[in-house]
Amino acid sequence: MAYSVVTAAASEPITLEEAKNFLRVDGSDDDALIGALISAAREMCEQYTRRILVTTTIDEYFDGFPNYKNAVSKDIIYLSRGPVQSITSLKYVDEIGSEATVDPSYYVSDTISEPARVASTAGWFATNGIINQVIVRYVVGTDVSSIPTPLKQGMLLIISDLYDKRDDRVRKMPTASEYLFNPFRIFTF
Repeated sequence: MAYSVVTAAASEPITLEEAKNFLRVDGSDDDALIGALISAAREMCEQYTRRILVTTTIDEYFDGFPNYKNAVSKDIIYLSRGPVQSITSLKYVDEIGSEATVDPSYYVSDTISEPARVASTAGWFATNGIINQVIVRYVVGTDVSSIPTPLKQGMLLIISDLYDKRDDRVRKMPTASEYLFNPFRIFTF
């Protein structure tokens, strides 16, 4: 599975002022650096938790429709990012190589579960056999004010760590950030 951003978030989850207050920085000399660190911390949080924090539209690609033999999980597509607000469209490359859009009456979506899922109501369609041939476009993330405090605190710790240690050395995410992020991780199959 791969995904690409269609419509990026309009803002970062942490403002420049919040980050500067946490870092105890008064001047504006490092504003560009701190802004870059805010983006880096958000991306680290999103990769670790498999969440998109601020409302964003993405396309997620699959190599084909699922075809499970287990009746309980039959024909279910699991989405890798959350929290999902809505499914915008479901497209695929048909047998003759044309892109087709699946009518929403042919599937149901569960945006409450994590990972969110899309299930066929009557079976999926024949595809062309190429990679990335099934595309689910969905809106994911939340309003900035709804981002859980532990995630924001973990990002502030990352910003502080990156700001204080600006040398070229391999290191892992601060352990405290991992502990703050762990309850929010989404696990996919």
